Amino acid sequence: MEFEIEERVDGESTSIPIKDEPTVEDLRKKLLSHSPWLPSCCIFRVPEVIRRQKIEAYQPNIVSIGPIHRNHRAEKFKLFEDVKRWYLHCLLSSSQYVSLESLIKVITELGKSARDCYAYPLDDLKEKDFVEMMILDGCFLLQLFRKAHFCVVEKDYDPAFDVSCTREHLHHDLLLLENQLPWSVLECLYNLTANCPSEEPSLTYLVLNFFRQSSGDELMLTHSFSQSRKILHILDLVRTVMVNGFEEKLDEHVGKKQKKNELNLPQRIPNATSLSEAGIKFRKSQTKGEGGCIMNIEFKKGVFTIPPLVIDERTEPLFRNLIAFEQCHYFRLHKITSYAVLMDNLIDSKDDVDFLCDKGILANWLNADDAAQFFNKLYNDTTVRYYYSDLSNDVNKYYKTKWHRFMEILRSDYFSTPWRIISFIAAFILLVLTLVQTLYAIQ
Repeated sequence: MEFEIEERVDGESTSIPIKDEPTVEDLRKKLLSHSPWLPSCCIFRVPEVIRRQKIEAYQPNIVSIGPIHRNHRAEKFKLFEDVKRWYLHCLLSSSQYVSLESLIKVITELGKSARDCYAYPLDDLKEKDFVEMMILDGCFLLQLFRKAHFCVVEKDYDPAFDVSCTREHLHHDLLLLENQLPWSVLECLYNLTANCPSEEPSLTYLVLNFFRQSSGDELMLTHSFSQSRKILHILDLVRTVMVNGFEEKLDEHVGKKQKKNELNLPQRIPNATSLSEAGIKFRKSQTKGEGGCIMNIEFKKGVFTIPPLVIDERTEPLFRNLIAFEQCHYFRLHKITSYAVLMDNLIDSKDDVDFLCDKGILANWLNADDAAQFFNKLYNDTTVRYYYSDLSNDVNKYYKTKWHRFMEILRSDYFSTPWRIISFIAAFILLVLTLVQTLYAIQ
């Protein structure tokens, strides 16, 4: 491709053609010999197509963890940047086994593998700044979780525990996809800073204990699980607990279809109130013991059994970030996304929310209309490999059977109260007597 530039020579303009074609070497230097995302990538920027649905659900309020929001550590993060430095000082001064030198040495050795966990370039972040960030942020998290577990009361004022609204903000911020540290960093720092490892609870217990603030968190996070899968970060730990018990049951169920790369299209089912009118019963399942996760939803013999779920201000950001994580990470299947799709099917309006609250399946701390909208918009602009397709097919088959609808009308119209039952029996006896009297009259 040729262009012309104008040059003045002795007062006269002259056009000089120049070439602006890329050379082979220029282009070769820009090529990549590997994927820009490494297999170890597990901390992502939320894709813009998902973020735009509700921007505030993906942004930290008071504390920035890791490098994603490092260049945006505005005034709202300044207080907890100071808290991080204070917590690290407290940790070093209270431990006789750990020094700042040992922390720097260990995290420096982890530096390359930790950087590889982030699915975007960190070229502008120097190694010493990255190591410093991992130490400050990691030790802050560990001190926070330990204080919450051991109920440590500082003589000095602690903004993390002495301001009533701070705990809510921390719960929100520490479960954001963009606000994660590699689990390997946390685990390394935890092992290095444990004063008495035999008496201190496990790291997973400390983390989950911190988020058990309400009954809703108890339902999602207390049942036992075996940590057979490698944990990637705190958000991944929470997801692992939430899908535990559901995973083995469904992997066997849909494995053949997935191996054939067949798209398992979700089949919509009617909302909860419509299903109820068709004779389908709804019951709250127990969530205690193994396999008692919120995702273990069953439909058998016309009965929907659903584990209870608390909906409050923290529920939507948690689910949105879990879904964003599933959308980005290749090896984390669309299980939370599938749950969101099924609940969206069941909840179309506030009437469905009220109905499921009456059944004890939902505990709603939001406006009923807001709760309905929460499920309706939760998974917009995502893709899903649906894990409840067989359940949905069974529900639709039952719903379309006219006999079930007829029996439900009979039950609701004639057997819903003792007086209606008595009236029905009396009418039936009267009908029988009338028929007998008619037969005798004919004879």
